This record gives sequence, structure tokens and C-alpha cells, in this order.
Amino acid sequence: MNAKSLILLCDDDQNILKSLNLSLKFAFDIHTSSSVADAKNKILSNQYDAAVIDLNFEGQEFDGIHILDFFGKKSPGTYLIVLSGDSSVKRAIEATRRKLFQFIHKDGEYFENLLSTLNRTTQLKQANELSAIQKYLTKSTAVKKILKDAEKIILSEQDAPILILGETGTGKEFLIKHIAQNMKKTLVSANMATIAKETAESNLFGHERGAFTGAVQNKVGLIESANGGLFFLDEVGDCTLDIQAKLLRVLQEKEVLPLGANRPRSINVNFIAATHKQLDEMVKVGNFREDLFQRLNTFTLRIPPLRERPEDIIFYANLYLNECGDDGLQYTISSDGIQALLSYSWPGNIRELKSVILRFIVLSNKFVLDEDAVNVAIGIKTTIEKTIHIEDNGKKEKVLNAIVECKGNKKQAAKKLGIAEKTFYRWIDELKISKDFYKTLMS
Repeated sequence: MNAKSLILLCDDDQNILKSLNLSLKFAFDIHTSSSVADAKNKILSNQYDAAVIDLNFEGQEFDGIHILDFFGKKSPGTYLIVLSGDSSVKRAIEATRRKLFQFIHKDGEYFENLLSTLNRTTQLKQANELSAIQKYLTKSTAVKKILKDAEKIILSEQDAPILILGETGTGKEFLIKHIAQNMKKTLVSANMATIAKETAESNLFGHERGAFTGAVQNKVGLIESANGGLFFLDEVGDCTLDIQAKLLRVLQEKEVLPLGANRPRSINVNFIAATHKQLDEMVKVGNFREDLFQRLNTFTLRIPPLRERPEDIIFYANLYLNECGDDGLQYTISSDGIQALLSYSWPGNIRELKSVILRFIVLSNKFVLDEDAVNVAIGIKTTIEKTIHIEDNGKKEKVLNAIVECKGNKKQAAKKLGIAEKTFYRWIDELKISKDFYKTLMS
């Protein structure tokens, strides 16, 4: 059972949003936004597989083009689909200049085209994931050891849970999919960071009809739906203490008790949990059950952050330059670009690195990832003073011209040349530009 693709629908027409939501929710997880501001907030909070965006947002400061550009900066891996009835040729041209997956005109027959397009994005996503899962690529000795340990756990055929630890973006989910592929088991996933607390118990364990207001039919929980396969609980550290107690029962008794049920149901599920939190510290302060922690802690695999794997920083940077670049174009990394990549702490780890590479490819006009390009793509406002490399044979002439144009104002002349003030003074000394020259200008 594959997790549904997460889709964001952006349109100022509430009727269209409701209609599309009803028509698509059987196949996809749907979020909707009727304003540009709300769309931007959702983009910052979620990783969307695809987005369907109208161009026209009546009475709002920004339009759909702004949403496209925001996706390009914040989530460049999302498949972007424009669905618009806007008659403006200019706006349509502006949209197609972005990195679109498809442009669909709103007309009487557009839904079938939209559904087909969204299905293609899902197929591409799954194909890319499968290709990646088949080969866990790394140059890190530490990660290779984790893979060997995972292989030993798989071969042992133990049903004890596996706990994956690591910061956000280190590749925990990727490792789980790698394990599931090698176990040859169907994977069902749930992320506790995104499931609402009030529906978490029903989602995980299921419910019986009449268990609560709105429970009009029986529901099989996600854990039971993984029967005979593998259940992955992401961000287990976000579970409430009540949920933790029920999870302990699942692990110890191999059974689930749906809400409103009188008797538990037996299951056969391999269990994997993951979190970026320090569970041992949570146990000390009473936010995580010690008995559940000990149960989960049977087989623990910790993925080191990217800053502890310098060999992987350069490896993945080159890998993503090749994967994300346009066909026929060769992207390279300069020596100062390598140093810039290695000197950054990568708080978002591999996920952030890929986003940085995508921003460089999409937004810059360069083919060499140098230090400046790295800093721009990361968003660092560097305080390192840099000099403009002016050819020696024309350097003095350009400095003199800048001084003349700025009427002897050294600060403005330095700014015009794009260099720091102290660099400007050093050049003046090197080029032997006399103080009398300034006196003549200022007189």
C-alpha cells in the first residue's frame, strides 16, 4: 500500500476547490488554498508532491505566478500544474516560463486531463523512489555500516521493532524504504507530526461504528492495514502518552483494539519507528514512556547528520547536479565551491542540499557552482569581503574612472567597483594613485 500523493489546489473560486477536492480525494491527499498568502503558509509547512494552481486571484496583492515562483524557491521538487481560464496571453506566457509540468486550460473537459496529469506525477514519483531505493547511494563509512547492520537485522527475520534516529532530512524515510524493499514487504506509513491529535487514535488503531460522533461506519486503522507487511511510524516522539500506551500493546501482544471495540484483533506486522527527537531525554522528563522506549530500542540505527559526513556532501552535490540539470548541460563544482559546501552546517541535511542544488540550477545562469553561487543558493548574507577581479591591463583605468565619476568619494568609488573600502585603499597603493589626484578632483 503506497501512501497517497499530497496535492495542493490553489484557486480563488471556492466552488472549484470544493468540486476538485471531492473528485480527487479518493486518489490523493488534498489540501486547498483560496488565497496566495494561505498557499505560501502551506508550502512552508508541507512537502507537496504536486500543486494545481490558478493564475488569477481576484482582489489579492499577488497572483498564481507568485505561487509558482514561491514553489520554485521553497519546494523546487514539486510538480507544478497550472489550471487556468485566464484569457491573458501575457500571463500565460509568464507562467510557461516557469518550470511547469503541465498547463491545462479550464474548459468543459479539463477534469479528465487534470486527473491524467496528476496520475502521471504519482507514477514518476514512485518510479524515482523505486530507483533510489534499489541502490542506497552513499560514500560515508558510517552510513555503510548502518546499511550492513540493517542487512543483518533483515536476515535475522526477527519481529522486534527497529528504531531509526536522526535529524530532519538525514534520510530516515529513505532508509525505511530501503529496508522494506529488501524485506520484500508492503510498507504502510503514518507521520505523527502531521496527524491531528484528535484523530490520531482512530487513524492508527481504527474504530467501530458509533464509537464517537461522526463514526458512521467501521474503519480499519493504518496499523491493521499493514497486516502481513511493514508499518512505519514516523516521528514517534510526537505521540501522546495515551497513544504510546496503545502502541506498547501492539508491540507486546501483537494485537490492536479499535475505538469502540470490545475485543482486540490479532495482527502480524513488522514495526519501524523513527524520530529526530532525543527519546531518552523525553523519558527522563516524563514525556515518553520508558517501557515503550525500551521496547523500541531493541534494534536502533542512528543516521549521522550531513555535517558529520563531508564525503557525502560533495557526493550528493555532484549527484543532484547531474540528476536535476537539463539534458546536455554539464554542471561542475569549483574548489572554492567545495569549501563553501563543506563549511556550511546543513541544518536541513540532505533535503536542504538538494533544494540548494535545485535553486542554483533553476535560478542562476551559471554552470559552475562556485563559492558565490553556493552562498546565494543557501541564502547566506556573507560578510566576507570579496574583490572583483579586473584584468591588470585595465585595472588602473577602471579605478581612476570610478574615482572621477564619484568625484573623489572613496566609499562611493569602492561601492561602484563592487569591492570593500579597505580593498579599494589597497588597490590605490598597488596602482600608485597619488593623493594629488584627489586634491585636483576636490578643488
